[in-house]
Amino acid sequence: MTVSTAPDAGETGMPTVVSAVASTRGDVLTVHMPPRLEHLVTVRNHVRVWLADFGVAIETARNIVMATDEAMTNVVEYRFRADSAAGVVTLTAQASSNTIVVTVADNGPWQLPTQGNPINGGFNLPLLRVLADEVHLHHQDGRSTLVAHFPHRG
Repeated sequence: MTVSTAPDAGETGMPTVVSAVASTRGDVLTVHMPPRLEHLVTVRNHVRVWLADFGVAIETARNIVMATDEAMTNVVEYRFRADSAAGVVTLTAQASSNTIVVTVADNGPWQLPTQGNPINGGFNLPLLRVLADEVHLHHQDGRSTLVAHFPHRG
């Protein structure tokens, strides 16, 4: 089920995402959004509703929504500083009987901190590690992927 409009094709033939687009397939939620902060409220709402549909405990759902929002906010703020029009941030959440796995991936340019360009944030891993059972962050081939595992307590 698609819960908002699908992206249009841009001049390059590649999809141009103009808003947060979410779809659900049973136990999987997928959201694609341009790297702009104004779309995060829509993403939070999609995640909140999807978690409620799976009977995730309120406190666990709050933690997942907070961690997801933090990860996506930091991608937008730190990975796409210069050119937010060219990127896409993808959230995938998958539910099983005992775990919710959230993946946040982007194609933004990785920026190492320099003296003239300090990055004061990143994915705020300390907070995510408190909220999730496991957190993994990978940078490869111009793409970053954060995977967080949360307990599913109904």
